[in-house]
Amino acid sequence: MDPIKNMISATDPVHNDPSVPDGEAALRRMLAESGEFSDRLPRNVVSLADRKHRRARLGGVLTLAAAAVTAGVLVATNLGALTTDPEPASTVAPTAVASPTASATASASVTPSPTPTATSAPAVWTTFTDTTGQATFELPASWTVSQAPQSIDGGAYNTVVVKNSTGKTMSTLSLVYDGTGGPVCADPKPFSTLDSVIVDIPQKAQKLKEMPRGPSGFVFRIVQGDKIYGSMALNDAELAPGTTTCGLYNSILGPDNMPFAHFGDTMWLKPDGEEAALAFDSVAEATAYMQTQDYQDTKRMLISLALHPVNVAAAGRFVSKDGSVSFELPAGWTAKDEPAGTPDFPATGVGVFDESSKRVARLYYGLGGGLGGGCGPEKYTATELDSAPSSLSSDWAVAAQVRFSYRVLDQTSVGKGFSYQVGLVDKSSGQLMNSCLMYSVVSGAPRGSLTFADRDSKSLDEPVFQSMAEAKAYMGTPEYTKLKSMIRSLKLPAQG
Repeated sequence: MDPIKNMISATDPVHNDPSVPDGEAALRRMLAESGEFSDRLPRNVVSLADRKHRRARLGGVLTLAAAAVTAGVLVATNLGALTTDPEPASTVAPTAVASPTASATASASVTPSPTPTATSAPAVWTTFTDTTGQATFELPASWTVSQAPQSIDGGAYNTVVVKNSTGKTMSTLSLVYDGTGGPVCADPKPFSTLDSVIVDIPQKAQKLKEMPRGPSGFVFRIVQGDKIYGSMALNDAELAPGTTTCGLYNSILGPDNMPFAHFGDTMWLKPDGEEAALAFDSVAEATAYMQTQDYQDTKRMLISLALHPVNVAAAGRFVSKDGSVSFELPAGWTAKDEPAGTPDFPATGVGVFDESSKRVARLYYGLGGGLGGGCGPEKYTATELDSAPSSLSSDWAVAAQVRFSYRVLDQTSVGKGFSYQVGLVDKSSGQLMNSCLMYSVVSGAPRGSLTFADRDSKSLDEPVFQSMAEAKAYMGTPEYTKLKSMIRSLKLPAQG
């Protein structure tokens, strides 16, 4: 029998108390001996049964007390001292477990694992202000922006494309002249809003009276088509009535005296998924997307937008002396007619100069053109980094496929860096091929050939970039932005 059982057995009052008679011995005496007895006892005498029960109850209490003390001793022996105040539920101290082979003087240390979080923002953010000065927002420093400002009826408008560090377009900010009509469909689909945050952007007072809206705010909305399509954008329009829609418009009115604004991943979220930036297999997957870094960064960028009317120096329109060409001239830049052509080959020439009087572009329009150039047998790789439509819309321009183009020629194999051209091209001059030359020229214009570029052909003194990264970074400079807007705005008033 183990010690605990011995201790408990030793406390049995019936078994060990000498004052309690043995039952078998008493029975033998009653049967063997004569005597008189009664089943009634005097009032002051306690019966044997009651006496046994009273002692048994007392013994039971002592037994439980002894067991409790014994158990307490054993627990204390194995676990150490007990504390009366528990630790707070939110604080859990790491417990160090010593290795059996560890030195007696060595102390074990535990480094808690960091708790991953999907909402931690990048360490470095920067603030961007668009060329017109009307829009400002924050974005991760590793993200990039490109702009396409323009002037309409004396007002300044812009399109700003934001891409992440891998080149993926995250959002586009459009400062536009007016809105567009919505899509129609035979079978509207269910939609819902998964996330929304009100932002402090004033709204055009008069427009708000004409078409009541909700407050400006960030929204993450989904619509159910063949998949779950989603959109992150700023919006102030009332949601489509009911629970289904043919398309959700992403737009805000913006303050007085400035354009309407679109800022998000798409202008229209439609059930067919056309132009949708986000697609999911289920609503649960769309909901989980809100925990990703891309979602958190884009949301922070969108809600940081500030719009403020400014007195933008509107670009004036330059018209050549003979009236054959016109284009928007950026504020601070100058343009002047220059001699071009000959009596036998008449032409119009215009030089464009920036704020420091540096020549930044040249226009030639007429017969001839004087394009030339030669090079050796070497061939370099040409890459187009940017392209956009031109304002030239006549039949001849459409047939020639006139467009704006920014191309670079990789000459690093011979230590000459990247040469580049920014200007108008057509389907012939704009072809990308390995060569030692590039041309920015348009053929088939009504009065002959047309060039409008920073340079129309390769030259010995042309500037170069030392890397492709440097060439791409040029697109974010004010000079490039103004060049692109000016070149795209070219009109030939007499012929279109």
